[in-house]
Amino acid sequence: MHVLRSLGVNTGISTAAGLTPANPGGATRTLLTSISRVVLGAAAVWQSVMVLTTLVSLGLGGWPAALAQAMVGAIALLAMRSRRLWRAIPLAMFAAGTLSYVASGDVESSLVFAACWQINFASCFAGLLLLRRSTIGLVAGSALGTAAVIVVFLPDWGVQLPVSIVVTQCSIIIAIRLGIAGLLRHADGVEQSVRAADGAALRNESLRFQSQRLAEDSRVLHDTAINTFAAIASDSTSTHTAARVREQCARDVDLLDALRGTRAREDSARLHDVFTQPALSTRREGIDDSEIIRIESQLSQPTIAAIVGCVREAVTNAAKHSGAPHATVEVTRSATALRIDVSDDGVGFEAGSANIRGIGASILQRAQDHGFTAAVHGTPGAGTRVILNIDLAPPTDDTALLPEVGDPSTSARAVHLRSGAYWGLGVTMVSVVLALAGATDVDYALVPMIGLMFVSLGLTRVPALRRGRVLLPLILSLSTVVVFLLSARATTFGLVGAVHWQALAATGPFVLLLAHVRQRRWAVLAASLWGFVVVAGAAAVLPVSATAAQIVIIAGVVGLGFSSVWALFQGFVTHLAGVEATSRRDALALRLRGAREIAAQEGYRRWMDAGLDSALTLLRGIRDGVLRPEAAPTRAACDEEERYLRQLVQINPELVYLSAVLMPLPGRARERGVPLALRLGDRDAPGEREALTIAELIDAQLRVRPATGTLSATIFPVEGGLRLTLTGPDLILPEIPQAEVHHRRLGTVDLAEITFTPTPSPPFGAESPTTSAERPA
Repeated sequence: MHVLRSLGVNTGISTAAGLTPANPGGATRTLLTSISRVVLGAAAVWQSVMVLTTLVSLGLGGWPAALAQAMVGAIALLAMRSRRLWRAIPLAMFAAGTLSYVASGDVESSLVFAACWQINFASCFAGLLLLRRSTIGLVAGSALGTAAVIVVFLPDWGVQLPVSIVVTQCSIIIAIRLGIAGLLRHADGVEQSVRAADGAALRNESLRFQSQRLAEDSRVLHDTAINTFAAIASDSTSTHTAARVREQCARDVDLLDALRGTRAREDSARLHDVFTQPALSTRREGIDDSEIIRIESQLSQPTIAAIVGCVREAVTNAAKHSGAPHATVEVTRSATALRIDVSDDGVGFEAGSANIRGIGASILQRAQDHGFTAAVHGTPGAGTRVILNIDLAPPTDDTALLPEVGDPSTSARAVHLRSGAYWGLGVTMVSVVLALAGATDVDYALVPMIGLMFVSLGLTRVPALRRGRVLLPLILSLSTVVVFLLSARATTFGLVGAVHWQALAATGPFVLLLAHVRQRRWAVLAASLWGFVVVAGAAAVLPVSATAAQIVIIAGVVGLGFSSVWALFQGFVTHLAGVEATSRRDALALRLRGAREIAAQEGYRRWMDAGLDSALTLLRGIRDGVLRPEAAPTRAACDEEERYLRQLVQINPELVYLSAVLMPLPGRARERGVPLALRLGDRDAPGEREALTIAELIDAQLRVRPATGTLSATIFPVEGGLRLTLTGPDLILPEIPQAEVHHRRLGTVDLAEITFTPTPSPPFGAESPTTSAERPA
């Protein structure tokens, strides 16, 4: 019972829709489109063979039958533009084949032999084009109708041929449906894998972009407001000119507004900006403006912004630490690269101290993130030198930033192998059924023929042979020729029971050859040998019977023609797989742009939550002349603001989940007068839910009562999870599901250790377990 139920599902009998996919994906569309194009073209070509055979067999007096065959070919051509005609093709081929039987009246004629194959192809085409359940009834009904016509109008032919027609067509449609079902399952499996891979790729790329965007924002904050506040607080040389300080503060206000999203982020950085640095006067050397404009066309906007940021940080560091009156910015280029050299004649620095001054994070990491190199050199008493080297190439678009979607030929080859295996097995089983049904079998030639077909199938499953480049192709090539010879021998090369000639049997090993062997020279060799055997066989039988010679030629056309159609099918699959991969990549790029917009909005929200209002108020006061930068209260306020902002930029932007919810906490702690020491490791929370729980625990300590001591929150990875360690007076810990909590008192200080184990994150695009409204307020 289970076997019958499985057969019903795999042949599409169980539902009216049959095998029709409900929501076909890219792999399924590629498969079905390739099949339909090849089938419609093959139908039109075969009808031209039928027209020629009709005229040769019946003479010019058979023009009405030839015209009917030509009309069927016209329907096939029109069906290439209209799916509504697809159902008419197998019906018309059955009708034209039946008409040919009656028109000829000679069961041994070449026209009857060709008509037999026309009806066989009609069943094949129906199974490949029409996937609904009713197709099985259409083929079975048409076969019964043809058999009835033979019994009624051609009684001399006996009952063996009518019975054989019904058995053959039912066998063909069942074999085709089983093969199509397997291919559709394979395509659906590929599509599921593709969707999962696309979702993972998009998620990873979105998180990478979000992390990179936050890192760049942090560097911008460091390069601008933090450095400005530090310079004012320390009364360094960059603050000696009040006008220059106000100009820098105005620029910082614009940048902070852009970070918070209150003003559109300016993506209009120009390479010429490397020469206009407000922190210190610069001397320009190297190429002129026209050359710089030409270079800009070879750099993306983010890369240009990163270059300007690196130069700005180098000049700012020179202003703060070198004591030099100016910096030199030299821009040169070669055929393939741009070089920018920023140098000063200041005090220099000891080797290994670059990171202390922020150069490591702000210049070296920024260069690495944007695909160019940076080097920092310094010698005490001999100044500092920063060198940027940028490869010149056309700017990339969003598509280039995506992970590779995979080689389309790989998925196409998987379809080739699977479809080839199904055809090889299907044509072999049909041969078995026809042999058991009483097909003509002179000298029992069908027995070794079927055995060799099974052997060919088995050999393609042997890994050692599949890896080889000679033995398997040679065996399959020779098997093709031998199978054809044995099928011909079973009917004495068309002299006895030609209507039972299994002309497609040789396509079994040949299609396996096409599927498993990439070197087309083997297919050409096998086809050439096959064609030679066809011609030689026709020539050998010609002195005995011209009709038999025609039948041999038609049998060769059936086999070689079908094999050519199969090769065309493989070509369509490969081509359409490439088209589908391109479309998929374009769709991913569009989705990535949307994800980036969401990530940008999330970044704006984080900086809004971070509490930059006090920094903006202070910068605007200095910009507008309300606050004097040299005044002690202003310098004290700048010092406090610098320390607060440095705490913000120390929140690692690579921790996408944690940074999203931890960014507001330093600001809330400052508002409530609670000293907060926040330390993070290098591992992010497993997902948004865990990150939110960690933030709520810290926020709860800030809300519970006025500060009576420092609150320390440390988040570091442990084996199998992430641990939050809280130390402070009178900690309040609610119940925390899916976490291990240890809470103890150490004198006047509480110590709590909360260990979180990872839980699966939702798939990209699925509803998130939390929303911004649920984050700690």
